[in-house]
Amino acid sequence: MELYFAQAVELLASDLYGIIDWQVPVVFLDKELQAIDIPGKKHRRIVDNLAQVRLCDGSDAWLLIHVEIERHLKGVQAVKIFSWRMYEYRFRIQSRIMIQRQLDQLPQIYSLGVLLESQGTGKELIHTDEYLGQGVRFRFPVVELESWRSRWDELETLASSNPFAVLIMAQLRANQYPNKRTRLGPKLQLVRQLRQYGYPPHIAVQVYRLVEWVVTLEKDQEPEFVRAVQALSKENEMSYVTLIERAGHDKGFAEGQIEGKIEGQIEGKIQGSVEGQAKLLLRQIQRRFGPATDDVAQRIQAATAAQLETWSLNFVDATELDDVFRD
Repeated sequence: MELYFAQAVELLASDLYGIIDWQVPVVFLDKELQAIDIPGKKHRRIVDNLAQVRLCDGSDAWLLIHVEIERHLKGVQAVKIFSWRMYEYRFRIQSRIMIQRQLDQLPQIYSLGVLLESQGTGKELIHTDEYLGQGVRFRFPVVELESWRSRWDELETLASSNPFAVLIMAQLRANQYPNKRTRLGPKLQLVRQLRQYGYPPHIAVQVYRLVEWVVTLEKDQEPEFVRAVQALSKENEMSYVTLIERAGHDKGFAEGQIEGKIEGQIEGKIQGSVEGQAKLLLRQIQRRFGPATDDVAQRIQAATAAQLETWSLNFVDATELDDVFRD
């Protein structure tokens, strides 16, 4: 979301996209607002994305984007809990901003629920809490990514100018093939399509890395996938930093497979990408597990490109911090 925030808003909330002044830099409020303390809870809830933007009318009103990612809602009760949680986040965020910024009015907040797999939820949800004529009613829009499946051709057309469309395509493929062992062909197809979109190399690398995280394979299928993408890289004179770093985990496999021309193309890119990878992984860890200790931060900053790639892939399924750093 941070890499392609404007592109994501354009696809997920087009009405909002049109009233934002994109010439003014977006401010991500991860440090002060992403960890929302819940009294009596052992673990803090994490707001997935919270950003401050400026409106086209130039007003000083606060508009913050709260994107809630919920994988799958099953049953009426789950929908009610999700709706209540969205309201709770909104209330706590508003309170926090009012106090920290010393505002004399509530900040404007746009809450958006993004559902990765659920269908039939509708385009909006409503949280109500009423008793004896008193209460609240909170309505917010919901985007079901599955609603894009019938618009696949449109996604492919949009992808040439909007990399976030590729991420939606990747998630739809992951949903369509829940068994990791059946994903090899569809994943290769997505990677092959990156070439036709004409992305600059640094964008292609970022999108490839995100596709890697979304459409995971069984471990024993990864060497076959690496060989296939290496062949594509050579055929199209297009290399992917993530691929080469990942292949480096198995030196015996990688040795002799990458021609000198490709090595030369990526050598300079790898050095420049390591720092960015480290910063991105640290932000992800802070969002899911809370503020990182100095030891964790130093470990990430001192890591090699190969280590960062392994930890980034581990992060996808990690339920606790130690899971991220497993070999």
